[in-house]
Amino acid sequence: VNMFTLVFGGVLAACYVTAVLTRPKYWFATASINAFGTIIGVVLVVYLVQVNGTDYITDRFPSVFKSDKWGWIEENVEKYGPFGVVLTSAAPIVLHPVILFAMLAKMNTAVLVGCIFVGRVLKYSIMAQCALTAPGMLRYFGGKKLVDVAKKES
Repeated sequence: VNMFTLVFGGVLAACYVTAVLTRPKYWFATASINAFGTIIGVVLVVYLVQVNGTDYITDRFPSVFKSDKWGWIEENVEKYGPFGVVLTSAAPIVLHPVILFAMLAKMNTAVLVGCIFVGRVLKYSIMAQCALTAPGMLRYFGGKKLVDVAKKES
């Protein structure tokens, strides 16, 4: 999708899983803090789109908007509104399309950011529980290497 996702996505996921396994009692706090970090990026993307227009994002990430997931995201946001944003934000996908489509649909920015936060807390909570109880399930979040990290750390 982009260089950050390809290079750092797996590394950040491995760091997150390691943090959860190091302090399992605080898995929810770790999930919430991680989601808050995501929100900082979301607010930045929202600002960039507000200043530069929607082409700013679509031109930089053309493969994301040509993927089959775009239709799924569009349908969820259009059909279910804020709940659709929560649903898609909880999925292990990049957030650019969610942000862009919600903005095109004129969703209130505070509602958008709040829904993404809830969705990401849900995603990271599920990841934490997978790391703690079923490390093999982490393959859905970051592939085999993430499973290996979880098994090694536990």
